Amino acid sequence: MPILRVVAIKALICLYLCISLLNEIRFYIVGVMYVDCSCLIKTIFLSEKRKNILILLFKKGAKNIDDIKKELEVNSSALMPQMKKLLKWDLVTYNPEEELYSLSDVGVLIVEKLDKLLDIINIYVENLDYWKTRDLSEIPYHMRDRIGNLEHCKLLEADREYLFDYHPVIVDNIMASRYLMMISSTFQSQTIPLFSNLLEKNLKLNYVVTENIFNKLIEEFPEEMEAFLVHENVNISLHDGHIGPIALMVTDRFMALWLFDKKGRFDGTILLSYEANAIKWGKELFSYYSSISNLAYRDPLSGKLEITGFNITKAKTI
Repeated sequence: MPILRVVAIKALICLYLCISLLNEIRFYIVGVMYVDCSCLIKTIFLSEKRKNILILLFKKGAKNIDDIKKELEVNSSALMPQMKKLLKWDLVTYNPEEELYSLSDVGVLIVEKLDKLLDIINIYVENLDYWKTRDLSEIPYHMRDRIGNLEHCKLLEADREYLFDYHPVIVDNIMASRYLMMISSTFQSQTIPLFSNLLEKNLKLNYVVTENIFNKLIEEFPEEMEAFLVHENVNISLHDGHIGPIALMVTDRFMALWLFDKKGRFDGTILLSYEANAIKWGKELFSYYSSISNLAYRDPLSGKLEITGFNITKAKTI
């Protein structure tokens, strides 16, 4: 990607950051003096060193000056002028007894939002061409708000050899995992043999699917689905309504996400991450759909297919 294009994008997003933070600091007061919020915004954004100090103290807590210099790889002459400005604005406080610098209460409020938005910048720039074409409205708002957790994602592009099968990278990772959480809004026949292989390896499986897709799976794979419904390692839940993403897979090793583009088409691209934050994000997205879905099971006495109340009290814990 051309360097100038990335710089321009970052500049635009920084402008958005400034606007987003305006509500946090519009009426910020030091002592009894009214503060011009534009000056405070400049204090935060117009110095990489000041921004890094704030993020460091937010993520790792109070630090002495030597630890800060070591973490940020700067010397005292470069660090102290920036620290004095942060102290002046009461974004950072200093405890002389313990010789520790930490964020003030207002600093925590501001940097918490700043950190989230910087994460969004990073994931957006990492895979710009992908994100600018995706329909993010398909992701529930409370999870979209934390999409910056999807850091260091790789893109698995569509391959003609695997148009009707799961990508071998996905399969290899699943087979090396201890469990699989999956949600799906589309009919994928290759899911059935994949699940059968997982159960042969004694993996735990939690699967959330729409009622229409569940009925189609029952119709086309009655024996396999019957085996899944009575298997002790399997939970299948039915969602009565719309599931946004095409599919989501989460294991103890990775998170994979399939999304439509803005024209409602799927180009075969898979968003893949091995990062802990992305896996946690994927688990929470799965838990959201699982908690508003109903568990399907075969009653051992009557032999009838039963649908429970909300899955949140019925599902087995992985």
